[in-house]
Amino acid sequence: MVSCRKFLAIVFGFLFAVLPGCGGNAQDQGNKKGALGQSDAVSVSAIQAAVVDPRTYAGRIQVKLDSAIPLRDTSVPISVYAGLEEAGPTRLRLRAFVDLRDLQLMAPDILTGPLEESCNRQIYLEIKEIAAQGDTVRVKGATRAQFSRCNRNQEPGLRYFGATVDAVAVGKAEVKDQCLFFSLLEVELDPQGIVGGAANLFGITNRIRAAVLEKAGEFLAANPVCPPLPEGFSVLNPNYESGGTREIVPGAMGGAIVGSVDVSAETLVTLLAGLQERGVLEFAE
Repeated sequence: MVSCRKFLAIVFGFLFAVLPGCGGNAQDQGNKKGALGQSDAVSVSAIQAAVVDPRTYAGRIQVKLDSAIPLRDTSVPISVYAGLEEAGPTRLRLRAFVDLRDLQLMAPDILTGPLEESCNRQIYLEIKEIAAQGDTVRVKGATRAQFSRCNRNQEPGLRYFGATVDAVAVGKAEVKDQCLFFSLLEVELDPQGIVGGAANLFGITNRIRAAVLEKAGEFLAANPVCPPLPEGFSVLNPNYESGGTREIVPGAMGGAIVGSVDVSAETLVTLLAGLQERGVLEFAE
């Protein structure tokens, strides 16, 4: 006798399999898309060829959803691998792994540019490489900062100091409000040349670090990674309880999420009715 919860897991596996953008077979074949980041060619090749370990999304039923998230004005592909199994009378346990390799490779080109352009300071970022490291993300690049006095029109006036510093930032993600929110843990700055030495001497380096932490933190808080559900599946009321950044293989970035979804009778009726309206399912008259 197949339990009700096991039957529901099978039903969900079937529904994900027939929906556009979803796959019933969650086995990863590696990322074959072209790299847009400015990372080392060998590293990029290894990142693209990596396979997501099925143990990271284990469940009686395993499904895959290909989708995209916005980053500034660019759509970035992501893949979500999910395992479903019984968790209670009205909920299925969800273990998901989010493949963030395209985000990792595309973000350097997308995010390189102005971080702040106010009348008294202008800060520009050049992101060279993003790599996963355990449950953290390491970002290498450079920061160019200019400090100026504001004129009467609140525009940059006389510039009194400028410096370029090499930068290494370490961050991580945590699950909050059904999304993966990234935050910076630390920023290490290495000023260049004689001007860099003066920046250290007069405390400018610390001002640059504080500005990067502030502005980058604001950007990250406003741009979480929210794994999408297929259209009509929001009625499942997913509850993401824990997770964070994870390595697919050394250097390759992913994210883990653990939670559950609602499979009560009322929810299932609402879900099936919505799928019928969209023409995904057809019931007998």
